Amino acid sequence: MKVLREGDFDYTFDESWEVLKWDETIFHKERFQSFGGSSKAAEFVAFDPSAETLWLVECKDFRPNGRSKTIDLCDEIAQKFRCTLAGLVCARNTEVSDPVRQFSRMGLKKTAIRCVVHWEHPLKPHRLWPSENLDRSKMRDKLRQRLAVADDRAELGNCRQLSAVVPWTITPKKSTP
Repeated sequence: MKVLREGDFDYTFDESWEVLKWDETIFHKERFQSFGGSSKAAEFVAFDPSAETLWLVECKDFRPNGRSKTIDLCDEIAQKFRCTLAGLVCARNTEVSDPVRQFSRMGLKKTAIRCVVHWEHPLKPHRLWPSENLDRSKMRDKLRQRLAVADDRAELGNCRQLSAVVPWTITPKKSTP
């Protein structure tokens, strides 16, 4: 199994999957991040080589600190997914020695794109996380509107809610005593 950690969660993919922490690749950090002034990225790009879907995954955990950015959350996520797709297109033409090139070429052959947001938030509203941001259904509908050109079935949910939707597991990080 391939296990990637983001924040307080482990994301476990089947061994056959190709998975990158896209925002940590050398290609993104050293070449693409400054494209057009700045470029954001989703946390993970993943695909099963035997299937036809390219998965873009964004992780948001607002439980410890809430949210302080003024940009609309769905707009921010849509920008990250758009920049990640643009990055994949540019990476497929990069130097032969860059492993991101082969990954991008394989990923861009997929016939479907799925966008997923792992979204953990406080159970009760507070100043940094108002009640309108707690309604999963409304947030998911808004996200689907923003992402319709790529994935009109985009998903948003906590690790329990996403377990029925995604072909990998999301588990809270085990704390050490």
